Amino acid sequence: MSRLEPEYRDILRLLGASQSQIFGKFALPKTLPEVFGARKVTITLAFIGTNLVEIVSPRGRGLGALFDNGKTNADAPLIFAVLIALGIVFYDLVVVLEKIFAGWAERGAAG
Repeated sequence: MSRLEPEYRDILRLLGASQSQIFGKFALPKTLPEVFGARKVTITLAFIGTNLVEIVSPRGRGLGALFDNGKTNADAPLIFAVLIALGIVFYDLVVVLEKIFAGWAERGAAG
């Protein structure tokens, strides 16, 4: 609860809110936009990392092996399908979850 301003915490405590109520109804929702922002970065890096590991692995059978097979056969559509299409699918999944759980925090266009 260190992200919640002390004034809010004091007011909520004076109104009779318990620690779990303050956390569940105020502190956790306040951190959701940052959590989903971090998830967008980590899902992308995790996807890239797993593909790179599978490419150098001698027994790779996953997406990295599919990418390597496309590279060996000069199959550019296969390479782009693996890296771009599936990466976008995973990223969009996080975006959809963000809209479901933290859609209220969406910022409008500046100006």
